[in-house]
Amino acid sequence: MPIWELLLVLVSSMFVAYWLTGLTRNYALRQELLDIPNQRSSHSVPTPRGGGVSIIVAIVVAGLLAAWKYPDQAVLLLLLITTSFTYALLGWLDDHIDLSSLSRFLVQILISVFAISWLFMTDGASLSGHVPAQLLAITAVLWVVWMANLYNFMDGIDGIAAIEALVLSAAAAVWFGVQGGDGIMIVALAVMGASAGFLGWNWSPAKIFMGDVGSVALGAFFAVLALVGSSHYGIPITAFIVLYGVFLVDATVTLIKRMLRREKWWQAHRSHYYQRAVQSGWSHSEVSLVVLVIDIVLATLATMLIAGILSELVTLLLASAILASVIILIDLRCKKQQS
Repeated sequence: MPIWELLLVLVSSMFVAYWLTGLTRNYALRQELLDIPNQRSSHSVPTPRGGGVSIIVAIVVAGLLAAWKYPDQAVLLLLLITTSFTYALLGWLDDHIDLSSLSRFLVQILISVFAISWLFMTDGASLSGHVPAQLLAITAVLWVVWMANLYNFMDGIDGIAAIEALVLSAAAAVWFGVQGGDGIMIVALAVMGASAGFLGWNWSPAKIFMGDVGSVALGAFFAVLALVGSSHYGIPITAFIVLYGVFLVDATVTLIKRMLRREKWWQAHRSHYYQRAVQSGWSHSEVSLVVLVIDIVLATLATMLIAGILSELVTLLLASAILASVIILIDLRCKKQQS
């Protein structure tokens, strides 16, 4: 695919997303769709939400165009579009009418079961021969649901979710492009550009938040993207796990700690490591920039794994060492502040 076409996708997505986010902000203000500060939030002024819809529009439009241009990849592209759109629709409803946790979770399970069933039935899917199909399917469903929710949990300070999406989609675009998945590369580039456009409104101090419509849909998108890459394009699932490391480790470690403390882990809180970093004195911008740097390092490690430069074990050890060091640093900083 010519470079100018790739740049066209990237730049047009960025400018269209910036424009759409501005329109969404005006709509949210008129409808009073605002996140009101409370003891669990990291912002201090009421802020419109729902800006992530611009990124979802990019996924849908780019995905449909890519499916038309690359019909051999249309089934997988439509899977990405459908999963992202249905999760976005659920998030949009939650942004407007505040669904109960149980109803939201049950719908997420249904969407994910549909997505995984679709993936498993596609031609060319290479599934692990060492794991029973039923167990693999259940694990995949839980993976999508957890990624959707953790992305929402991690969208708690200005810029962090957009930066994560920007780096993750940039790495994915390179990986799929090299492996012959040009259609999926186009969608990843569109997400990258749209995330940059949205970031123009979401950088600290944020003028609009991503909202559930964007965060849960992006989490599901990246979850399915990893499954598509590992099942159809020979990209190791370990590479995606390393790439997603910042959000995966923060959300998962925090959840486990809250469960061990017998806290109401399903309720909103401010105990994620990125939130504690802000509480310790770092600004939203500083934390988001640190996440950007770590994301780039993890993306580099994951790319070296795919290229055969690093083994899976070495890649996981290096990534774990980096993330553990950040966790320890934040813990020490918080303890020092309390003493």
